[in-house]
Amino acid sequence: MERPLPILRAGPAREVSCDPTTLRRRARSSGADRLVRVGPNAFVEGTRWDSAGPRQRYVTRVYARLGRIGTAAVASHASAAAVLGLPALGGWQVPVHATVPETMYRGRTRDLVLHTRPVRADERLTAHGIRVTTVPRTIVDIAMRDDLRTAVVVADGALRSGIGTEELAAAVDPRARGRRRAEHVLGLADGRAGSTAESVARVVFLELGLPRPVLQQEFVVGGRRFAVDFWFPDQGVIVEIDGRAKYTQERYLAGRSPTEVFLDEKRRHEWLLTVPGVRTIIRLEWRDLFDADALVRRFRAAGLPCPVRPVRSARPGAA
Repeated sequence: MERPLPILRAGPAREVSCDPTTLRRRARSSGADRLVRVGPNAFVEGTRWDSAGPRQRYVTRVYARLGRIGTAAVASHASAAAVLGLPALGGWQVPVHATVPETMYRGRTRDLVLHTRPVRADERLTAHGIRVTTVPRTIVDIAMRDDLRTAVVVADGALRSGIGTEELAAAVDPRARGRRRAEHVLGLADGRAGSTAESVARVVFLELGLPRPVLQQEFVVGGRRFAVDFWFPDQGVIVEIDGRAKYTQERYLAGRSPTEVFLDEKRRHEWLLTVPGVRTIIRLEWRDLFDADALVRRFRAAGLPCPVRPVRSARPGAA
């Protein structure tokens, strides 16, 4: 689970001779003692904030808000996903989400969204002092509210982390208004997706009307075993998702230089084309997934069936 940065509040801060006026003054400062305001009466040391990543900054905002709302509030939806370490499609520049009793409900603000669907005791857990919805409940909440791409990304991440499909299915309330949306997402979720881009690609394929591909299909070439992202056996087409991380992050470089990784990928590409039944390989980047018209042209040229008008399941702006 993601831990928040240490949060300073006016109450405890008085014990170290730091009153509310001083906290606010330091928040306006640009010096070494600068503070960053992360919520009502909640501050973080500027140096800690500057060195934190986007997820930890957002989680800190969640803790700052939940501490303000009270113990009856439960971090949920995107906020729970952030705390639980689940992936996100659109990043972490989103409001804090919390589920509260109906008696505590008030209108949403720019920074805070409240929900009231009851959270059972077995649907929440405690994480570093606040209550958070469990992974299955979080997935179902997101599936019932957000667009299909976002929901599949998070559901795939949950399955990759070891959560079972049965656990996710059991979290769907048969009386909930969005249960059919949730069931649709869970039917599409697949833990074999190796990245957020691969999860989005599967939804894009669905939107374009492509046949359902085989994920992580293995081919053996010259004694070497290669797994490809997507395999369309009837058309003999492999689709690979290329990301910059493959050429920049150490976990993919494994001691190699970016040039060596590029050459290895080129050899792998050539070896796969020698496999009987493989006619062509399409390589896609992240940005390609959001240009449906260009994708249709490429897929048709490769022999993949696409409808004339792609069906887009994601709401505008979801990308």
